[in-house]
Amino acid sequence: MFNKSMLCPLLIMLVIAAPPAFADSTTKPYVGVTIGTPLTSINKLSDSSGSLNTDSNPGYLAGLAAGVRFDSWESWNIEKIRMEAEVGYRSSELIRLKNAQGLSSDVSGKVTVTNFMINGYLENTSMLSQDLPVIIFLTAGAGAAMASIDSITYRGATLVAAASDTQLAYQGGFGAGYELTKHLTLDASYKYLGTTEFKFAGIKAQYGSHNILLGARYLFK
Repeated sequence: MFNKSMLCPLLIMLVIAAPPAFADSTTKPYVGVTIGTPLTSINKLSDSSGSLNTDSNPGYLAGLAAGVRFDSWESWNIEKIRMEAEVGYRSSELIRLKNAQGLSSDVSGKVTVTNFMINGYLENTSMLSQDLPVIIFLTAGAGAAMASIDSITYRGATLVAAASDTQLAYQGGFGAGYELTKHLTLDASYKYLGTTEFKFAGIKAQYGSHNILLGARYLFK
């Protein structure tokens, strides 16, 4: 599980870092796309009678981002800083429900999540080598996520009715990129996306998504 206690300090660092660095350098806008797979989705469903853990198949995701990149101060041990707005879409199939005793039943149902995030990136920090031929980065973000759940059924019987809800979202992760040209960068990353509890027609759903991503960014410079 992604360590949530590390998210707030990293977010604060990104917010504090951005204004002076932004003023001290020329900003370079960029746009980016990502594709990948969410390895997990909703991990628990609960109501007044109890709770059930869930399993899901790896799904698919896609995202678009637009942001700016700028140099940090020379005295800082951070080479570049990026700030961006991101919209993402991911879909997963729920396949199994399990109770506390480990008994499970196969089910069918789909969960889709659309997220809107503001993200910050620290590239080539002092914790990571600045001499590597790749760009190493850390990232954190916050925003909102809208989830929709299809009816979850078991042998034709509806266990959870179709519903949707919107909650606060947060994410964090790390990755590496390679500058293919002066304008085009390819990268691979891991991100964890979490939310506050979704509520689907009386059912509470805990959501946590481990995501493997491939991306491309075009830098205007």
